[in-house]
Amino acid sequence: MRLHKMMRFGARRAALAACLGLLVITAAPALAQGRGQATLTADQVYVDAARRLVASGAVEVWYGSVRMTASRVTFDQARNHLTIEGPIVLHDGPDRVFLADSAELSDDMRAGLIRSARLVLDQQMQIAAASVERADGNITRMDAVVASSCPVCANNPTPLWEIRAARVTHDQQAQQLYFDNAQFRIAGVPVAYFPHLRLPDPTLRRARGFLTPRAVVRSGLGAGVMLPYFIPLAPARDLTITPGVYTGEAASLALRYRAAFANGGLELGGQIARDRLVPNRARGHAYLRALFYLRDDFRLTTDLIAPSDRRYLDQYGITSDTRIRSHVTLDRYRRDQALRARIVHFYTLDAGVDNRQLPNLLAQAEWEQRIGLAATPAGGELRLRFGAQAIQRRARIDGPQGRDLAQFNLAAQWRRQAILPAGLVATGALQARMDHVRIGDDSAYPDPVTRRAFEGMIDLRWPWAATSDSGTSYVIEPIAQVIASHRNRVDLPNEDHVMPELDPGNLFSMTRYSGHDAPDNGSRANLGLRWARLDSEGLSAEALVGRIWRREGYDGFDPVNPQPLGQRRSNWLLAGRLWGPRGLSVGLRLLLDDARSPSRGEASLNWNGRATGLSTVYVYLPANTFEGRNENRAEWYMNVSHQFTNGVSARFGWEYDATQREFRTARTGLGYRGDCVSVDLSLSHRFATSTNVTRSTSFGLQVELLGIGGARATPMGRSCRS
Repeated sequence: MRLHKMMRFGARRAALAACLGLLVITAAPALAQGRGQATLTADQVYVDAARRLVASGAVEVWYGSVRMTASRVTFDQARNHLTIEGPIVLHDGPDRVFLADSAELSDDMRAGLIRSARLVLDQQMQIAAASVERADGNITRMDAVVASSCPVCANNPTPLWEIRAARVTHDQQAQQLYFDNAQFRIAGVPVAYFPHLRLPDPTLRRARGFLTPRAVVRSGLGAGVMLPYFIPLAPARDLTITPGVYTGEAASLALRYRAAFANGGLELGGQIARDRLVPNRARGHAYLRALFYLRDDFRLTTDLIAPSDRRYLDQYGITSDTRIRSHVTLDRYRRDQALRARIVHFYTLDAGVDNRQLPNLLAQAEWEQRIGLAATPAGGELRLRFGAQAIQRRARIDGPQGRDLAQFNLAAQWRRQAILPAGLVATGALQARMDHVRIGDDSAYPDPVTRRAFEGMIDLRWPWAATSDSGTSYVIEPIAQVIASHRNRVDLPNEDHVMPELDPGNLFSMTRYSGHDAPDNGSRANLGLRWARLDSEGLSAEALVGRIWRREGYDGFDPVNPQPLGQRRSNWLLAGRLWGPRGLSVGLRLLLDDARSPSRGEASLNWNGRATGLSTVYVYLPANTFEGRNENRAEWYMNVSHQFTNGVSARFGWEYDATQREFRTARTGLGYRGDCVSVDLSLSHRFATSTNVTRSTSFGLQVELLGIGGARATPMGRSCRS
């Protein structure tokens, strides 16, 4: 009876000592002071002649969320000494795994030594040490250390990169690793030495220190290196400072401040630079981006950017756009309501355009409400719309270069659909619209002007459908739409709709315009024929041919420069699309005039395979002075990417001017992502063309060691191959 009690007491104490001892040495000191219950299982538990409790053969110990396995555990109560024989594996949750050959611990479990140990942090960083010593509750010291996030396998014992150090101190509370006499190696070759080195352990997501440096080469600036430094100011706020130095006598300093709130966040930053491109003057830019979710489903978005000069953003690789847009927008979208108010500022970077003569500032407000009338005798639905906008130019010139404009519009539309005998689908609609326009600094137009229009529409569709034995569906649908309009003819400037489009999405739209100044209010008939083949397991296709006949020409367009929509008869619209289940999509849109000459042309091809992605677009636009083109334009855009099985990826693309037969831009890049390292190499070149006399080249290189404060590495043990 006494022996049984002693064995039960000894087994519990040995189990608790073994589990907590390793836990204290490795990762969780708080549990060493706990009073939880431990569980031990083993093939054999006995007390030997020296009154030592011995558990041997597949020993497993559980203490809370901690699990330890060992081959033998011996507890000497007389010496207060605990001996554990390996292989020892201790799991402390998903973030810590400790492996060792043997361990010797004191009875109070506050001191001890583990031999031939390996610590794996967050399934990424592994630290192999000859010995591990626990000094106090939070500090673990390891001697003769090799640390890496790369897999180390029997057939490949040398990792791609590693840090060798005489000693490593792991501060578990601060989540930091301190290396003494550290040597950084690549493929076993020493490349750098650090007397002292501090790195965050993989469990720390936000740590103060340097981020991955980036190397670039830019035309006019030369080769440069940027070294960002990250400063966490609070759990939801941080600051990044990025100095940059270039060989072409240029230096830059970029700042980025981020803050997160319960209902959104913001990012504020910019850059200041000095270079020889614009001597004796500081250059730079500032920006602000924000997104906040407000009460009653409102959302506030802000995207502001302000450069010091027109060429700065392109020269420093911030953006290659020739026109930048800043805006502050407040909106709310619900099932039956849409609200939006915004202020937009446009700024062109084209040196040949005077920004003062452009409509730089736009203020706009829009409200739309849908009201269901299914329960009323009228049926259908009612849509109410209100809009207001104003544009302003800084130039004080009488005429188009200085014209300011303010516009208010109201619209109401009723629509109802019904299924008639023989499957005929009929839709009827009534619409009323009023625009009140005030014009300043342009004596060619009266002020104010009110424009009114009343319209009625009947739309008839007769779909013919059939299904084959294989399950493929075919649809042929003739469509006829007639719209009668009554309006007062007034002369208004066209500021926002200088390039009308005709496509399958708006051929049968009652309101076909992207702006407010040139609405489609005339009486007209829209006719078309749609064909579709739908196959859920194979290729599907659809095609549409149609045209618009108008009683009068489209308001707001110069009759000397024909438009696809601007005449009494529109161009013929031919459109088609082909798509399949394996990521293939082909699109075509073509507009032909009465002479069968193309007035618009666009072809696109997209393919997203398992490893290869391709996207290409060809666009053709004939000369049209009203749209700002004095000659024909044909452009070809291409982007291709491929992911190889060995972790290497490649990409290339270009923008080609088919009319002038010259490339505008070309870009390529190579990337590699392995188990513990990521490399990205990019090269882009902008050619000197007839419209752009400046040639520029940009080169970028970024190398990131995974698993030490950057992106996550491949979890340990998943990449070894037998």
